[in-house]
Amino acid sequence: MPPLFRRAADRLTDAAPGWLVETVRPAPAPLRWWPMLRLAVAVTVPLLLGFVSGNVTTGLLPALGAMNAGIADRGGSYRARIVLMGAAGVAGALGYLVGSMVRGHGWWIVPVVVAVSVVSAFVSTGGATGSAAGLQLLVMTVIATGIGLPGASETNALAFLLGVLWVIVLAVADWPFHPRAPERGAVMEVYQALDRLFSDRDAPALAAFDTDLKRGYDVVLGARSPAAGLDADRTRLVALLNQASLIRNALLSLRYEGREPPAEAASAVRAVAGALAGGPAPRMPPCELGSPAARALCSAVRGAVELVSGGDVAADQLPYEPVGYRSRALSVLEQMWRGHLVRVYTVRLALCMGVAAAFSASGRLERSYWMMLTVALVLKPDFGSVFVRAVQRALGTFVGALIGTLLLVLVPYGPLLLVPIAVCAALMPYGLQRNWGLMSTFQASLVLLLVDLLTHGGPDLGRIRMVDTLIGCVIVLVLGYLPWPASWEAPVGPRLADAVAATANYLRHAFDTEHAGRARLRRGVYDALGDLRTVFQRALAEPPVISRRVTTWMPAMAALEQVADAIAVTVACTERGAPPPPEAAVWTLAGSLEDIAGNIRERSDPGDPGLCAEESLERVHSAVRGLRDTVSGDRRG
Repeated sequence: MPPLFRRAADRLTDAAPGWLVETVRPAPAPLRWWPMLRLAVAVTVPLLLGFVSGNVTTGLLPALGAMNAGIADRGGSYRARIVLMGAAGVAGALGYLVGSMVRGHGWWIVPVVVAVSVVSAFVSTGGATGSAAGLQLLVMTVIATGIGLPGASETNALAFLLGVLWVIVLAVADWPFHPRAPERGAVMEVYQALDRLFSDRDAPALAAFDTDLKRGYDVVLGARSPAAGLDADRTRLVALLNQASLIRNALLSLRYEGREPPAEAASAVRAVAGALAGGPAPRMPPCELGSPAARALCSAVRGAVELVSGGDVAADQLPYEPVGYRSRALSVLEQMWRGHLVRVYTVRLALCMGVAAAFSASGRLERSYWMMLTVALVLKPDFGSVFVRAVQRALGTFVGALIGTLLLVLVPYGPLLLVPIAVCAALMPYGLQRNWGLMSTFQASLVLLLVDLLTHGGPDLGRIRMVDTLIGCVIVLVLGYLPWPASWEAPVGPRLADAVAATANYLRHAFDTEHAGRARLRRGVYDALGDLRTVFQRALAEPPVISRRVTTWMPAMAALEQVADAIAVTVACTERGAPPPPEAAVWTLAGSLEDIAGNIRERSDPGDPGLCAEESLERVHSAVRGLRDTVSGDRRG
């Protein structure tokens, strides 16, 4: 992408109001050319083969399958990406078959779309894979009801699956040569972020490291086989992530002591990152041993050096319990059926899709399936704020339709259209990285060009697309957003309570060196804090009348992070010479945290945790009191 274009996009999104773009978002990841090129190739090659064969429509469904599966690919291990894209592809093909059966059958489209919406809503609650599969099931059902293609429905569904298979092949082409590349790359990024902590240990730097660490765990654990047995290579990588967490905590301990970390420890961490990138195995230089925090840091860094150099993995570093397919399936089914929010989302989606399908069946709109697609995409619960997505979708489609119309005017029908199609497809991953509106801009342009290949609709397609999208956004806001108070604000309070409870659970066993699951409990704390930050950032993107209320949670979030850091610092010092606290005092503080979690859920004031006479727990006790005072001093709705 030209630097001028990228700078312009950055300035536009940075200057826009908070309710048009994510108000708080991480710094954009480095621009990666391969995902952009891969999607462009995946979409244009089937179309090019269609032109060569003399029938471009034969390439449309494979191109659509490649586009949908390619957008669903969010990175991670090869196995996780194959499962996710494959599930999205199979669900999309099934949706196409269902939609083809009701195409041309008048009002039958309404009950069928509503039924598929209900199924899609429940499937979408089954993690990232279920989310992608549920969306594609509904999207392809809608597309099949609105677009008629020559040939049998079964043949067309297979053509769609061929496109999915094609993009999967492109995505995992490097697998035979570097089978551990995604996992090692994720761990390497964690150690690179850890290297930056040696010079900057402020709250934003710590939050950025915690985000990288959570992603590292997700990638490495997502790569393992669910069959019984442990994978030695991946176990070593997760042990390295555990060591990175220990190094982080030791660095915090040094900060509390007012000391700077030794330079040799920073060099060793940098060398570990280099070894993960394919460099030579590092050697641990002599490390200054003074305070308990310094000993904890040197010990944690030495452990990372030994692991990356091929040393044995300690028994307490085992990263996971082997889980069979049956247990995983039961867990997914439980997630589908539990919770009030799942039922609310299902009703909202079915209602809005039913109204959109009724508009479509009435025949008053041209290409009304675009309206139903807008409803399906904007109401997706795990994509962020519904209000923001509706506004961004409308504005992005408006700009994209203008660009697509201009391209249809300037580029004659024929193979030359493949050039702007390739450019729009390549820009979609970049738009997805920035925000929903920018992605919608490139997607709208691409879809207009693809539809023109089939229908020869010309520039008038842009006007039709804008009208249908605007009506879809209005349906979402009027029926799927305004009447549902729960959709006006993200569940920051419940997530905060979950994070407090996870912290209490870890604190109970934090000083028990014999507890086998201590590393998993520690990871659970930072996972819960990461989820809390994500929900909070989404809530800040709501309109000001809502986002201003959400900001009142910021002091409590900061206080909880101080509690987690105080526990980490105390544990690090205890493991390297400081006197361990009595178990009774630890459990008393853990009980105080559990009480605070319950009070947050009940929206009541927490009680006083009392005095703590244990000097070793003074820092933790002070942080818990700070959290209690923050929560009780500013009750929230």
